[in-house]
Amino acid sequence: MGKPRVLLILLLLLVGLSACAPGHTGTNVLAYLRDGKVWTADPDGNNAFAVISPNTEVIGYSWSPDHHIFAFRSLDPEFAKTPAARQIARHPLTGLVADMPALVQTVGVDGGYPIAVAFSNPHTQYSNPEWNKAGTRLVFRRSQVSESVPLESRTWLVTQNDQPGEIAARYLPGTYSIPSLSYQNNLVAANSEQGLYTSTQEATDQHFLTREVLPGHPLPASLERVLWQPNSNDSSVLYAIKAGPQKEGERLQVQLILHTLSSGKTTTLTTCTCTQFAWAPDGKSILYSDSNDLFLLDLQTKATLTLPKAGNSVPYWSPDSRFLLLDGDNSLQMVEPAQKRITTLLSAEHSKKQASSVILSSPEALLQPVTNNIWFSNSRQFLFLTRDRLLWQGHPLQQGNGLYTITIDTTGNPQGQPVQAASGNIQQAGWAYQDANTSFLF
Repeated sequence: MGKPRVLLILLLLLVGLSACAPGHTGTNVLAYLRDGKVWTADPDGNNAFAVISPNTEVIGYSWSPDHHIFAFRSLDPEFAKTPAARQIARHPLTGLVADMPALVQTVGVDGGYPIAVAFSNPHTQYSNPEWNKAGTRLVFRRSQVSESVPLESRTWLVTQNDQPGEIAARYLPGTYSIPSLSYQNNLVAANSEQGLYTSTQEATDQHFLTREVLPGHPLPASLERVLWQPNSNDSSVLYAIKAGPQKEGERLQVQLILHTLSSGKTTTLTTCTCTQFAWAPDGKSILYSDSNDLFLLDLQTKATLTLPKAGNSVPYWSPDSRFLLLDGDNSLQMVEPAQKRITTLLSAEHSKKQASSVILSSPEALLQPVTNNIWFSNSRQFLFLTRDRLLWQGHPLQQGNGLYTITIDTTGNPQGQPVQAASGNIQQAGWAYQDANTSFLF
């Protein structure tokens, strides 16, 4: 047998073994954190695979827009030995972990050797990385470990997802707000003490839309945002400003402003005692909250749909904007805005606690958007964590706590019963890329 033929046979054997290896290539797999690792699995829980299993705990990850790559943070090895690393706080609803000393890496959904896009040390902390729409760049916050992180001491990095050690990293101009990434034109929008501005995602060509600080800024961190309007050809941004003089002790009142870049025209969409705001994925409405309720404002009709007692819920839009899931302390509700219908899907037999009013954070708070969407990209499937909410449409989930998936029809009606995909101490379950412009901050 000739040498070329032997090599060909060996190559075919290796390909066959690779095809039988564990892991996934994207498609419809979901992901979650458990035991400090990132796991992937089919919607029914089959083929569970620890795709990211580093030497230190993974504290956050995010799906790429094409569902083929993970960006993730794992604890810095030196920091991981400290008492602080054993007492990490997680948001009770999202499972998000605040900025921490960590290594920022990317890896394919089928596993392999990760690429470290930002190295770690125990004195420097990073936020979760956020993808641009093209899936080629990541943006994340870097600051020194401290009890208080002044606005001027934090920096924002943009780096390519496949370049190690900040080789291709760029530092964005100073900003009060989390930089918002545009959809088509490779732009960033942000707000600073010099005014509202855009720049490229390579941190060049800074262009000011206003030449002075916006009224009342810096605002509380959950309101300190500039958000590109989806499906608008990057023509407009949304932001909040303080609504004139206010008496001491009054709740902060703001105006939500739509700013058209080409003309400089600004339109006041609403005045509210807002605590959060974000876009719907189709760019036709905005969702905002006060301390108790949520409100959905249709930009064309000017009609507002009130979602009572949902102010502390985590909203997740279906990619087609037809459905909105509200993940709260004691329930999971589905909203169908077109029908003005709200349906409770998941609930607790006994309320764990009374939902508390939302309190505005300080401008220095290190908040971040939700990193993953619980909807699949087809807008007909979603996942949920029970968190002791064990009644599905009034009937007990027989398998108890865990991670479940469910399919709905085109009218939003669940098809069959939820399927348990995993159990155990699961955090940050996600099925698809989350656009930060459509997410609240936590």
